[in-house]
Formats: sequence, C-alpha cells, structure tokens
Amino acid sequence: MKILKIKSIVLLIVVCNMMLGCVTLQQPLPGSLWGNWEFVKTGTISNGSNERLENYRNVCDSEPDRLHFSSDNKMSLRWYDESCAIHYYLIGRYHVEGNTLKVDLADSRPYQDSPFPPITEFRIIQINATTLKLEEIPSDYRRERHQGTSSGPEVLVFVFMRLE
Repeated sequence: MKILKIKSIVLLIVVCNMMLGCVTLQQPLPGSLWGNWEFVKTGTISNGSNERLENYRNVCDSEPDRLHFSSDNKMSLRWYDESCAIHYYLIGRYHVEGNTLKVDLADSRPYQDSPFPPITEFRIIQINATTLKLEEIPSDYRRERHQGTSSGPEVLVFVFMRLE
C-alpha cells in the first residue's frame, strides 16, 4: 500500500510538470506588448463588422516593416524602402487602459514620411505570444464627420506577428 502511494505521488508530480510545461502564461498588458511586431495584414472595418484585410506588402523583400514597443513606453516604427535602407520613426509614448492602447504622438518628422498613420487610440482585439491585432478607435472629429450616415467611419485594422 505504501509503494502504491509513493507511485501515485510520483505520477502526480510527473503529470503536473508535463502540464505546466505545455501552458504558456500570457504576461499581462502592457508587458505582453514589449518587443518587435512584424506587419502581417492591414485593412478596414466598416459598419462595425465588415472586416476587409489584405496581406501587408513590404517594399523590401529581405526585411519586414515592424512596430516596436519598449518597456519605457515608447512606440516606434522601423521600415525599409525599395533599396532596403532602414528608416526609424518614433511614433510616441504609449500606455494601456484595459484593452485600449493610447498613444501620445511625438512631435518629430511629418507623418507623411511614415507609413504608419497618426492614430492616438487602438482597441486591442487580440494579443497572445505570436499575434497582435489592433483596431483604430476613431477620433471625435472622425466620428462627428460620419454622424448620421449609415456607414459610419471606416476604421483601420492592423495584424502583427511577433518577431524574435
């Protein structure tokens, strides 16, 4: 009987270790944002539910464009031109409230030099170890322009894959 108890305890320990090894614990926000995220898809949502996504096309074939979230709350963009020359752009400082990513835009170069639009709020639709999906939360100005229209504003959607 004593040997059976010892075998049961050993089996329980082995099973627990195996299960814990398979579980990926998601770091809470904003820590789970930290790192580099490659653009995978971009698109729009209209009428609140009609999502149209297309594969993101990098101009440079050998390097993907990427967003970077740092632990000191800076959000930056790194992209490559036709000759695969690297460009860096500080988008601004970010913070997370619930499932909302808020960005205080930096006052650096004009935004038309950057392929990433000057959006100040995103809804975090999905985040896990490999995927980040952000949906634009339209500004008051954009909402007012579309008030009373049946379609409402089209909002931008971005899907990213974590780069190691």
